[in-house]
Amino acid sequence: MWLYYIISAVIAAVIYYVTFVPLHYKCGDSGNKKAAINQARRLRKPGTNIPPPYPNGWFALATSDEIKPGTAKSIDCLGENFVVFRSAVTKQVYVLDAYCPHMGANLGVGGIVNGECIKCPFHHWNFDGKDGSLVDIPYSDDLKSVQKFSRIKKWTCREVNKLIFLWYHVENEEPWEIPAISEVENNELWLHGTNEFMIHSHIQDIPENGADLAHLAAVHGPSMFAGTDINTFRESILAIGTHLWDAKWSVSENLKHMTNIKLTHIIQFWLWKFFQVDGDIYQIGPGYVVLKLKAFFGDILVLQTVTPIEPLKQKLSHYFYASGMLGLIMKISIYGETVQVARDAMIWDYKTFVRNPILPKEEKQIKLYRNWFSQFYSANSKSFQDSRNDLTW
Repeated sequence: MWLYYIISAVIAAVIYYVTFVPLHYKCGDSGNKKAAINQARRLRKPGTNIPPPYPNGWFALATSDEIKPGTAKSIDCLGENFVVFRSAVTKQVYVLDAYCPHMGANLGVGGIVNGECIKCPFHHWNFDGKDGSLVDIPYSDDLKSVQKFSRIKKWTCREVNKLIFLWYHVENEEPWEIPAISEVENNELWLHGTNEFMIHSHIQDIPENGADLAHLAAVHGPSMFAGTDINTFRESILAIGTHLWDAKWSVSENLKHMTNIKLTHIIQFWLWKFFQVDGDIYQIGPGYVVLKLKAFFGDILVLQTVTPIEPLKQKLSHYFYASGMLGLIMKISIYGETVQVARDAMIWDYKTFVRNPILPKEEKQIKLYRNWFSQFYSANSKSFQDSRNDLTW
């Protein structure tokens, strides 16, 4: 009898975990891989005439859950240092430059959220999140004399689809809006898992994969069970089955900052094709992608964000949503997608940026993609060399 209860409890626990507990992969640098990548970064030629490392557009700073009401966080990316905080009163999120103009303390490290304001941890100077203005010096009646010199830059941000985005534009142009997905905003779809990669390449290399259709068979053809190492995955004893891909890339006719990919993915064992996923993929600016996938078991929604941390270091994240009843299938899907992205990551981590690749006629979409992406660079975009020099202190 006790054995029956134990087995039932174990089965129930497994079902609960598979169905309800999100799966999270964090694929950062570790161990020998970190050492190998660091050596490659030191020795490799990054490329010549590399585009600016920080294009104009929306970039994800954090998930909504990372910034709890009444808390602040320091986030460094895009060649800038930010403090991101959320009011405990209105739940509004604000983004300011991180450093207090008084004595240089980082407001995101020990800063005190006070209504719609944040207090510096060093001397409790109080700054308004709505415009970055100094509103109080608790020990001084000389506020007005220093107020006009003490405003902190306030950054435009949006909280959409449970992500916090920052608008980065060196020419200060007005932003386009990020489409809200009601199924995510209203919790109609479940977050079944995430993955996160630190990629050592130029940001343009990552979304360019969407237009590089020829790489799909070369990198993503072998079975996902063969692993992530592109040196060995074709010879793996687990390389059973093949992933077949068909895709068409195009620029949106109505929104110049958006592209679309029509994708079909089929898994084949010998001559037997048994699994097909059809995808509608939208790239929205340089750092955000929405993947809408349809299969026989239901629909999957994947949100992808790419945020430049350094000139040749990108944070790449995916968020997987689907019906709450697709737990087991989603776990397998997340694993498979993570394996496939890890193969790309191995390419990206070691490649050089080729400004003018030699392209046969079958790859004209790569040229079209680069022409499209160039709109996110502008006259005052900081050059790659200047951005690297900023880090050599």
